[in-house]
Amino acid sequence: MCKPVSLLLLIVGCLLLLSGSIHAQFSISINYPPALADTAITRLAITDVTQLLQQACQCPVTHNEPAAADVYLNLPDINPSAANQPTALALRAGFPYKHYPAHHFSWQQTVLDNGKQTNLTLNANTLQGVSFGLYALLQELLGFAFYHPKQTYVPNLKEWILKDNFTWSGAPLFDKKGFHLHTQHPIELTEPLLNPNYPNALEEVKTYIDWLVRNGQNYFEFCLLNSINRPLWVKHAQQICHYAHSRGIFIAVDVSLHMIQQKTFQLYEEPVRKKKQITQNLQWLMQAPWDFINMEFSTAEFIPGNTQKKEQLRLFIITWLQANAPNTKLMGRQHVVQEKQPHTKPILPDSATLATDQQRGILAHTVMFYNMTEPNAPVYQNQNQRHMYRFMLQQHQIRETWYYPESAYWITFDNSVPMLLLPYLQARLADIDTCVAHQIPGHITFSSGWEWGYWLIDWSIARWSWQYALNNIPQLRYPEMYAHKLPAKNAQLAFTLLLQLQQQYLKDSSLMQWMTAMTVTDEIPIKSLANAYHPRPTTSYPFLRNKASAAQLQTVQHTVIPQLDNFAGSALQLVQVLNDANNNQPADTFINHLNQELADGLHITALRAIHRAQILRYLTAHRQAKLNRTPFTGHSYLHHAANIRQQALQIVKRRENHYRYPLPLLTHKQPDHTAYHFGYLYPVTNLHFWHREEQQAKQNQYHPAFMNIWQVGRIIGLKK
Repeated sequence: MCKPVSLLLLIVGCLLLLSGSIHAQFSISINYPPALADTAITRLAITDVTQLLQQACQCPVTHNEPAAADVYLNLPDINPSAANQPTALALRAGFPYKHYPAHHFSWQQTVLDNGKQTNLTLNANTLQGVSFGLYALLQELLGFAFYHPKQTYVPNLKEWILKDNFTWSGAPLFDKKGFHLHTQHPIELTEPLLNPNYPNALEEVKTYIDWLVRNGQNYFEFCLLNSINRPLWVKHAQQICHYAHSRGIFIAVDVSLHMIQQKTFQLYEEPVRKKKQITQNLQWLMQAPWDFINMEFSTAEFIPGNTQKKEQLRLFIITWLQANAPNTKLMGRQHVVQEKQPHTKPILPDSATLATDQQRGILAHTVMFYNMTEPNAPVYQNQNQRHMYRFMLQQHQIRETWYYPESAYWITFDNSVPMLLLPYLQARLADIDTCVAHQIPGHITFSSGWEWGYWLIDWSIARWSWQYALNNIPQLRYPEMYAHKLPAKNAQLAFTLLLQLQQQYLKDSSLMQWMTAMTVTDEIPIKSLANAYHPRPTTSYPFLRNKASAAQLQTVQHTVIPQLDNFAGSALQLVQVLNDANNNQPADTFINHLNQELADGLHITALRAIHRAQILRYLTAHRQAKLNRTPFTGHSYLHHAANIRQQALQIVKRRENHYRYPLPLLTHKQPDHTAYHFGYLYPVTNLHFWHREEQQAKQNQYHPAFMNIWQVGRIIGLKK
């Protein structure tokens, strides 16, 4: 019997055909057993894929069409007893493990009657495998590009482009793969996720969930803040959870035990009757059917708190969830900051305690564009992040363990400056390969915004979480592979060279320490509080201006500044190649817009290096004049820096015309649910950090309060 959705699409297709708006060159029929239309996971995927194919081919795309079609997509009948079978990664776990159904798939194409009829048969054992198999066919073989939640490239399929017989398969490299949206920061979906009254809030979230499914992802997580309207929000959360489940997505919420910073949602706030507060908050939270709760157990990111009390409360929460929400698993993250020796002894792990504690999983977190094994990653006061690599391998032996890297680092590092940092691609692929080698079952990416080309990082990570093979030959993978599908013709080599150039200068030569903007802790005069969380020069800017020796000045003048100049000069030449290739494309095309965005991000990164070089010339000239007891004649350096900033602002204004979400949401100061009260691209709209650096140099003012945009008390939780 024809299902309503199938009948509706058939009628619409016929009407369009009769009206002449569809020029039928070939026809497609998606054939499937009735059970697939009875289940949301496959029903929604079939409907979505049908509509996408209709847009691409402008031809009839029907369901279970009895008449002859040119192309048949034949979907399998799912055995209910096998529909929830675990993946191989889950079967290997020797500890409590929350599994996701196996979702590998393969397509087999057979061309008949001298190419007049094509049959593609999907082999999959689960509903999730059918869904992911359909979308992978579109993106990996037919030329669709699900590159951004708000934008999709739909190819012009004048004919069925797959001509030969073949077998093509997709194997997930992780049991859980997806994204954490860090909604402690004012990124694109912070308000839609936390404010049910935001315009089209639920639809915006659904659009992102659809993007996850289209890219083969099965996990979605975001931060809950204590600034929400509780009665309204929990109903919103229920709708989000239900839609995620209807699409085959695990849904998780990130909360804290008692973290006070950045308005994080706390399970307890008062120091007395903690378990009662925790119970009440868990009962409220579990009105929505979360699959996971990712819990922060520290008081603040760098303050571990009382270890023994934390462990007692953690065991209490695990036990409560087992009794009251057995389908919800507790997770916790290990920060990249090196933990100090605790002041209190942990609970002795007797067999009962160990068995309970193993119920929770853990995420090993790394930051910025460094991978977990490289020797030089100067972040969070570490030489590198290898301690997180060792931690991940150790925990993998005793509990469910996922890797948790970043695709951007908002605060003063990349997209808030802004800079498009291509080494993220190299680092994330290297880490995926490391995780696969050690059979780590989960890969969850910490995402901090998609503009300025950062959608490319998330999109690449999502696609790398699968291994595809054509006729049993695995697809080769490399960092810029998906970027190569986007730039204009003859621009691929330039993009590769730009990645290599950034890798060489920004990472291998440690030039990144001069490219980042200073943040609050970089300028605190109290040494014990002035921690280095991202790369920063050992010779500070006020020291260069006021105290540096002649030898120290020469190091900057003859080593650092030439490196900045060389990087910028080479980058600008390659950006020009990208722009020239783009100018040869038809205007207002998919390739034109995306190539321009990537070129703009790489262009402004080069200008950032020129700007920093001019500031350094000004500072060192000031000090040199004082040492030589000669008049200062370096004012032109600041003028040049200001001119470079004006050039960069022109790029910013061009990009703002193409932001995918409303400008007020992304760039304005306004009350919101975060501790910031401005959009995550607010520092970019007027290049705040660039202007601040000019004024610091000019006025010799180097302290956190100077031209400050951060409400530090609110961010660290000392005031609301």
